Amino acid sequence: MKCHQCDRPAFYSVGDDSQAVPLCLHCHEKWSRIQSIQFLQNAAMINHALDEMDMVTGLHSTEGRLPVQALAHAMQKGHTLNNFTISQSQIGVLNTGSIEKIDAAITLSKGSDAELIGVEIRALTEAVIQSQELDDKEKSDIIDLTETLSEEVVGKRKPATISAVMKEIVDRVNGVAALASAANKLRDALGALLGG
Repeated sequence: MKCHQCDRPAFYSVGDDSQAVPLCLHCHEKWSRIQSIQFLQNAAMINHALDEMDMVTGLHSTEGRLPVQALAHAMQKGHTLNNFTISQSQIGVLNTGSIEKIDAAITLSKGSDAELIGVEIRALTEAVIQSQELDDKEKSDIIDLTETLSEEVVGKRKPATISAVMKEIVDRVNGVAALASAANKLRDALGALLGG
């Protein structure tokens, strides 16, 4: 199958199953970059809305602000990751945009109360990347869930969201010993951080 945007072979499918668009590695990378930029724009708008609410109510709080500048700086590094080493053969099957966001969140967690969470997220992500027991789709799904979890940990830390995403990760890695162990360690670390 060819890429929807060029003549290269497609490796990815983007969008809903009914209207999925096939993309090659090159075009998917561009799409991932656009998604990252949109994420940063949305995060900045959320922060602005929270600032406006603080002004209207007269209550000033720094709670719930996403570290947009730090995330943008971490994302600008391209494929130079601080916490992972991705081989050329893995780039074709992994969503590097998601891994970059996970990498940025781990970097942001260092020196904070979530540093242990960052260590466990890194261990789980590495285990998923290296796993021989998961197919590419399963790896991609777990990486996407881990991205959501890592963004929540360095962002708003909504316990219900973190709990739901963590449960989904544990369910998906159940039966793969190395992954189940890494997921359980992450769940325990999250429980200690969130007091549950």
